[in-house]
Amino acid sequence: MDRSFPIPSVRIGSKKVPRIILGCMPFLGESYQGQEKNLLYAQRFQEPKNLKGIILKGIFEYGITAMAAVPANTGFLATSLLKVVKEIEDFYRISLALAPCISLRLRLGSKPVDDYRRWVTYFHQASRNLEKEDFQGKERLLLKFLKDPILLTRPGWERRFPEALEGLSPYGKEESYSLDFDEASLREALKSLEGHEILFVEPGSETDFLVAMERFDLLEALMKLLRSLGFENILFGIHHAGRTIPALEASGLPFQGYVTPVNRIGALMLPSQEEALKAIKASSKPIVAIKPLAGGRIRPGEAFSYVFKDVGVDACMIGVASEEELDEDLEAALKFIN
Repeated sequence: MDRSFPIPSVRIGSKKVPRIILGCMPFLGESYQGQEKNLLYAQRFQEPKNLKGIILKGIFEYGITAMAAVPANTGFLATSLLKVVKEIEDFYRISLALAPCISLRLRLGSKPVDDYRRWVTYFHQASRNLEKEDFQGKERLLLKFLKDPILLTRPGWERRFPEALEGLSPYGKEESYSLDFDEASLREALKSLEGHEILFVEPGSETDFLVAMERFDLLEALMKLLRSLGFENILFGIHHAGRTIPALEASGLPFQGYVTPVNRIGALMLPSQEEALKAIKASSKPIVAIKPLAGGRIRPGEAFSYVFKDVGVDACMIGVASEEELDEDLEAALKFIN
């Protein structure tokens, strides 16, 4: 079906990837603005008609051909989103390609990886890169972890992270040998995507931890599993671009690109915006930006000028919570990619 506003695409791996991909986090009840807004979004998108209105407007008024998703076993809203996509495809006889983010259930032996101890590990590794006497650098690093606007939307983060730094040790080399991911749950997640066209699959930010623990063999095993199940295009989702991208660049692993936060205020660009940007711009692989608006903290024109022109990303995921936001964001974004 002809689209009035065809969105330019780039070749990533075996697929043509549109430079604008409709994000999914608002549809899953995540605003990056706190629990009150999250609840509002969750309530709004329990109604399939609210999902359909935004998605159909994106398709037929702006030429959206791809959107982000998560597997159905993530929860009710994820299941509802996949169902709505399928209903739209069947009714209008079109294809809406998905870029699903897949979370890995990481475990050390029989125990799950502790989320706060994982963040303590990231912090300590970033600290080791600083000179011993660089007290200002260490203070900036701590403030970045404590005051990042998106991390602050996690319940209790500003209190719990300092407590974790005080009371928890980082994961060490010996523990890394028992690190693994739950293959059964991963297979279950992937099975829920059957019947959908997949643009690329994005193993989520657990990638950062596998790289931090130098378990590239697990990433290789993960890729082999994904490809054995028919998922050829693999882009790693990362939040610690400044450390993870250089390590993956040196690994020689055959993946197709990165999905990572890119925004003018540096929200969730770790361990610092400067280090993340340096790694992003030096990458040999395509970059798909997420959080370009930093959870609604940046005006659309400023946001998309930055990601497409200043940084020069290959594509960008844009999450919206209303038809009005869709108009505002996509009209701004299209100005900087045509």
